[in-house]
Amino acid sequence: MGKVKLENVAKFAGVSPTTVSRVLNNRGYISDATRKKVNDAIEELGYFPNEVARSLYGSKTNLIGILFPNVSNPFYGEMVTEIEKNLSQKGYKTLLCNTSDNEEKETEHLKMLLSNQVDGIVVGSRNQPSDIYEKANLAVVAIDRFVSAKVPIVRSDNYGGACLATRYLLTKKCKKIAIFIGSPEEEIKKGDLRLKGYLDTLTENNHGEHICRVSFDENENYQKAKISEYMDANPDIDGVFATGDILAGMIKSIARQKNKNPEIVGYDGSDTFLSLCGDISTVRQPVKKMARLSVDILLDSLAGNYEHEGQEYILPVTLIERSV
Repeated sequence: MGKVKLENVAKFAGVSPTTVSRVLNNRGYISDATRKKVNDAIEELGYFPNEVARSLYGSKTNLIGILFPNVSNPFYGEMVTEIEKNLSQKGYKTLLCNTSDNEEKETEHLKMLLSNQVDGIVVGSRNQPSDIYEKANLAVVAIDRFVSAKVPIVRSDNYGGACLATRYLLTKKCKKIAIFIGSPEEEIKKGDLRLKGYLDTLTENNHGEHICRVSFDENENYQKAKISEYMDANPDIDGVFATGDILAGMIKSIARQKNKNPEIVGYDGSDTFLSLCGDISTVRQPVKKMARLSVDILLDSLAGNYEHEGQEYILPVTLIERSV
């Protein structure tokens, strides 16, 4: 029969399409017998209602869009899982979009979410076509990203975390501490907080800075080549602050190949990373708290509470030392 339509359900149940629609949307008086006939037909035929069409009867679809770079990254994967879990507990379904750190792809995903009438969006992607977010006129919460002056941001204490990481390397008597950073050039120019924390801590302790930019926009082979090239040019690097755990793991692997053993601190601290790479210290972001707060803010906005508009919420981080 192909895709089951509302008209097929009506014919099977022996009622009008309008009656089926009223049962689906729980509107108007429907006898128990008629309601049972329609529900039995839906189950027998395997009919799935068009949620967007049903939303036309009201003002909500109970759909939330989630935009993140790539859930294959353990930190993003755990964040998305926690967001989805919190939304599900509140009766919302989610549409997940991987942007791959590509602005055009993010824009296309965003347009798709809007055409599906989502009630709101949680965005953790790096590229921000902010004009679209502002014109969308719906609830948006950003995680560690600036989207627009009106969109609230939930993030971990990037500056404090970088200070923690750098101070830890100093306590380990590291004499030449390098930061490996993956932020886009424009973010660095704006004042990347992890970079600033690293620089300020070194300045306070009369240490020189050593910066290697390993672009997250490039592929893994490029990143590995960049790391290897930098380590060859700076063989006396004995301390490393990597601004992401994936980057920290890559650096550790390359260092081993070169028979080097610098002290390394990463950033994110996902459960997956901690279980697989216990020999690397890291700054742990409070994933569960960030996800819960993001959902709470989003639902507040959906309820007409705009006190979060333009606000920034910074949650504390912890340093997890490597197991010896």
